[in-house]
Amino acid sequence: MTSALSGDFSVSGAELPIRIRFEHTLYPHWGRWAGYVQVAQHFDRAAFAVGLHGTPDDDSDVPAWLSPLRPVLKRWCRRSGMRWYKVSDLTAEARIFGECIRGSWDIVHLLDGEHSGRYLPGLLKLGGRSSLPVIATFHQPPEVAEAILDGELLRRLDHLIIVSPTQAEFFGQFVPAERLHLVLHGVDTSFFAPGDRTRANARLKCLTVGNWLRDWDTVRAVATALPEIDFEIVTGANLGLMSANVTIRSGLDDDRLASLYRSADVLFLPLLGATANNALLEGVASGLPVVSSDIAAVRAYLPGTEAILVSHADDFVAALRLLQADEGLRSAMAAQARVRAEELSWPRIAKLHQAIYERALGRLAPIQ
Repeated sequence: MTSALSGDFSVSGAELPIRIRFEHTLYPHWGRWAGYVQVAQHFDRAAFAVGLHGTPDDDSDVPAWLSPLRPVLKRWCRRSGMRWYKVSDLTAEARIFGECIRGSWDIVHLLDGEHSGRYLPGLLKLGGRSSLPVIATFHQPPEVAEAILDGELLRRLDHLIIVSPTQAEFFGQFVPAERLHLVLHGVDTSFFAPGDRTRANARLKCLTVGNWLRDWDTVRAVATALPEIDFEIVTGANLGLMSANVTIRSGLDDDRLASLYRSADVLFLPLLGATANNALLEGVASGLPVVSSDIAAVRAYLPGTEAILVSHADDFVAALRLLQADEGLRSAMAAQARVRAEELSWPRIAKLHQAIYERALGRLAPIQ
């Protein structure tokens, strides 16, 4: 496996610009500034020509003339070997294939590999375009990936990008090391940025954001144990009745979400599992000290003093009490959090992707 976080490379040719076709899944809970799709906005446009399209995470996107066959297509997609593959994904692959046959692109990058790439590599081979690299990024932890993906289909992809070292063992079963690349997820450090946290209310405010793989049992237990601390939760999950010190919000626009990050004191993020995590990255970009779960993926993103990582509800309680009592510690962790976020800013992460594209096209040579 190559790590695009540490390699030193130089471009060996001048065949630019590279034309890249990005496909991503449209998630309704993501705002304009959130998600992995942001990487497509940060390439050197003098060197890379970018095409970006989003596919709904459902069966709605089908040409009108094929609409009568939608039930058949749904059954076909459900038997595709990819549990999250839908009719809209099939339509997207057909669209990309047509564009590639017409010579529109040099590389295809499927930004949400759990939803894409079922047929495209085979179609390109049949269409005489097998030299056009198909790259896919995968976001789910191994236990989820194993349940929803087909290893034989993974082998047909030219390059795989993973966003956490915890994924390497699973995906390394299917592709050789030179085709597997670790690139950590990025964050928009301009939109998500620290603010003035001065306020009349002296109570510590913890913020929890998201839904997928959140440890709500721990959130509930910790909030109940700390009535003197305020907890704000942004989620679409139905959490039922919570203690009086908990406020639950949903459906926030980007500006309101960023404002909540800026007004909080601590990002409180108990997790059941993770690879990359948007809330984690948005929180540190906003200058929040982090109290989260001590799991390998979180350690990969927050390896320093910006976070307190623990494993049990009692330890979460102790960590929050420590931060409540020590404003100096909060300030030091907040400063380090912002430093770490800047290391993961999208312009930096985009450059690491560019190196993978150059390598896929044979234009990148190691520095001697």
